[in-house]
Amino acid sequence: MKITEIETIALSDPGKADETLVRVHTDEGITGIGQAESPSLVIDAIIRTDGGLQRLLHGEDPLQVERLWQKMYSATGLFGRRGVTIAAIGAVETALWDIAGKALGKPVSELIWHACCTVREAGEIKKKVMPYATVYPPGEEVPEIVERFTLAKERNFRAMKLEEWPGGFGHVSIQRDAEIVGAVRETIGEDREILIDVQNCWYEVGQAIASIRAIEEYRPYFIEAPLPADNLLGYARLADAVDTRIAVGDWGFTTRFEFEDIMEKGRVDVVQPSSVRSGGIREIARIAEAAYRRGLICVPHAWCHVVGVAAEIHLAAVLPNMPYFETPIAFPDSPIISELLTPTIEVDPDGFIQVPDRPGLGFELNEDVAKHFRVDPH
Repeated sequence: MKITEIETIALSDPGKADETLVRVHTDEGITGIGQAESPSLVIDAIIRTDGGLQRLLHGEDPLQVERLWQKMYSATGLFGRRGVTIAAIGAVETALWDIAGKALGKPVSELIWHACCTVREAGEIKKKVMPYATVYPPGEEVPEIVERFTLAKERNFRAMKLEEWPGGFGHVSIQRDAEIVGAVRETIGEDREILIDVQNCWYEVGQAIASIRAIEEYRPYFIEAPLPADNLLGYARLADAVDTRIAVGDWGFTTRFEFEDIMEKGRVDVVQPSSVRSGGIREIARIAEAAYRRGLICVPHAWCHVVGVAAEIHLAAVLPNMPYFETPIAFPDSPIISELLTPTIEVDPDGFIQVPDRPGLGFELNEDVAKHFRVDPH
């Protein structure tokens, strides 16, 4: 089997969502899908430019996934190594794992087993894994926030993330933050987890410490991106000062090399590599292993990019320190979020998602949705 083409699929639902997919084609008719949280025009250029990913992989055996990742990484090193080129490489790599699973008749989780070198690992692949729901936007006024988190609870999620929002959390006062988090805790109850994303909007460590201490009675599971992404020394000061877990990783960070800096310089408790930006499935497994060696957890980012969610399911099935992964509850919803894949990703009454035993990622592109919302890369 040989790779024949790498296709960029740009989808747009104006005012709701834009998505960038890639589809890798082979001469045996087996295809695989991946996704990049990056502008479709840029991803398409990285794929189609002279010396780009399509020319690099044309005629190659798609089952040699790790060798092809290295080939792409090496050949694009002068204009890549980090950032959007890594997002493109990761999308292609995810599609290659999808092809490999289909060709071998196995789910991706059976192909990516990753030993994190501890005697407590039994070598089992989990049958079900637990997502958390990012409720976004969360709403500005408390009644709206309560309504949206009630919906997440009714959809069986056991963990839910509150985002900063103008007029809402992170922008008015510490007292306002405590009021909002208290209302969310009362809404979801004591047996569910609250995750909080500040999206880099606190700029000073003292402010962050005071805000976290004001809400710690409501037991946030972690505080995500409390400081600007480049302030790793500030992250270290903050992580050392508070008991609540500090999380970082989705704001443009890519590859195991940047995540080593996050863990060593930033001293964070949770790493959040993006399944649609950080370099692909195997790269996230390596990041998670590095976190595990330090006693940290890995909770990957995907937001509304559901091919990335599909990849996270398989990662969570094999990694011992991935208790949660991100899934969306978007307002407004869009078919290119909730209907893009078949079968749809479902949360069971206990808050779990079943790990597919179908070949590859276990999900196919909904061609009707893709056709309806497809646009030229932009």
